[in-house]
Amino acid sequence: MRYVITHGHIFKNAGTTFDYALEKAFGKDFCDHRDDKEMRQGGAEYLRQFILDNPNLKAISSHHLCNPLPESDEFKCIPVYFVRNPIDRVLSVYNFERKQKWGSKGAEMASKLSLEEYVRWRMTPEAPKVIFDYQTDYIGKIKHSKPSERVTLSTFERALERLSDKDVLIGSVERFDESFDYIAKKLSLFFPQVTFGYKRKNVTNKKTESDKYRQAINELNLVLPEVINGNTFDLALWHAVDQFLDEVVQK
Repeated sequence: MRYVITHGHIFKNAGTTFDYALEKAFGKDFCDHRDDKEMRQGGAEYLRQFILDNPNLKAISSHHLCNPLPESDEFKCIPVYFVRNPIDRVLSVYNFERKQKWGSKGAEMASKLSLEEYVRWRMTPEAPKVIFDYQTDYIGKIKHSKPSERVTLSTFERALERLSDKDVLIGSVERFDESFDYIAKKLSLFFPQVTFGYKRKNVTNKKTESDKYRQAINELNLVLPEVINGNTFDLALWHAVDQFLDEVVQK
């Protein structure tokens, strides 16, 4: 059986670091997929054909990885996701977009708004909900949702069900070292000749995770209730992954 690692690169969730590990491991047989429109519109059928058209492909990463993933008698997808404390993630997204050249509405707004104003803009109906339950939507959606759509309980339940699937590899940003070791050990079962290692990439804040969280709480103080209320599913999802890691790391 042919195996293909499919990394769901969730924005600001250590995805660049994991992509570096995949590129280091597989070289040209890794694809950092950037044809977002085709992936969003074509879904599982597009990805299935893409994998078949690239017979040497060992791993692919996409900011818009389809869900569900394609099924085939010719290959098997190995999905990988990383989740992050959504409170800290809000500050990370804002700081990252402020440094970007204008190319997205988020970067444009972040460059001219304060953190409080940016969060309130993200709450408006027309703004993409990149900082509100975004991780739950990414993992639990069954179709490409509209950027402004709110996440529902059924989406959260699908995300939990997906993460409980033994074929899905999941880690967290806050416990990246442990997560990477766990995921690398699992991947070595499918790619026994490959050595997986990493260097941290695209890190804008080099403080400890606890210091990052305290900083986020402090800087988000004026809009913290709104941020928490808008991330109830992501917080629950993050805690579920943390409990899962407690179990697998001890084994």
